[in-house]
Amino acid sequence: MFDRLIEINRKDLLALKNLYSPDGSKSYIAYTTLDNYIRWFEQDPCIKHISAFCLNGDFSDGTFVITDRCSIYVDTFNENLDNLLRLLKLIDYSKGYDFLSVRPALRPIVREALSSISVEIVTDEPTLLCYMRKEEALKIKVHPPDGIQLRQITKDSDIEKVNAVWPERNENSFQFLKRMIMNNICIGVFREEDGRLLSWNLRLPTGLLGVLQTDQEFYGRGYATLVKKAIARKVAESGDDIYYDIFANNTAARNLANKLGFKIIGEVYWIATKITWTTDDE
Repeated sequence: MFDRLIEINRKDLLALKNLYSPDGSKSYIAYTTLDNYIRWFEQDPCIKHISAFCLNGDFSDGTFVITDRCSIYVDTFNENLDNLLRLLKLIDYSKGYDFLSVRPALRPIVREALSSISVEIVTDEPTLLCYMRKEEALKIKVHPPDGIQLRQITKDSDIEKVNAVWPERNENSFQFLKRMIMNNICIGVFREEDGRLLSWNLRLPTGLLGVLQTDQEFYGRGYATLVKKAIARKVAESGDDIYYDIFANNTAARNLANKLGFKIIGEVYWIATKITWTTDDE
């Protein structure tokens, strides 16, 4: 019998999500990733370029893959991992993917699957996973200074600014950022007098926080700390714990995590193949 790549019906994603535990006993990131896409489908039933797959139509062991343009998320709670390996070998990698937030236990399987079908890995980097319980985040006090506003990012011009200085920007990143910002909690620090965006932090499709940056002209004023506090509290108010990852050699990010009371609880991996997806594929 040949293995088949079967797309999971969107109405069945809730059943898949419910196999995972929101307390993290299986995989909290899998839970928040599925929750994110279920919410996106509810908000926009016509949303494109997002698909969830399982092996031979069976996801009872939690084995799944979600593709979103050139991003991919994979998980399982089957300790055998063979089903995940077989599933990964069926994916079309011709336009390339970034594997996001890969748990350490799954990294060898991702690498083995890609190697077995001669897909080159161009990036394989560990990041430190930072965590705060929502109960702790709700205690965070957020006090913007005079002349400063904290609010959701909404304007295309501000999304263009975020994209222009994002180190991971590419031909597709504006659309990736725009869809994320339009659908998720994504907070900016704005100057009241002219609405200028000074600093920002976004919530990724995995549920992790990411893309924390400050306009270079406004370094050293505490805006990164301010926006991190604001988005952490906002996510906690939505009912979720707070996670984000940082590179181990990013001393400033580690110091900020410690300052705000985040705990480093482990590692996740960013694994990338060569991306050839273009705006022509939209």
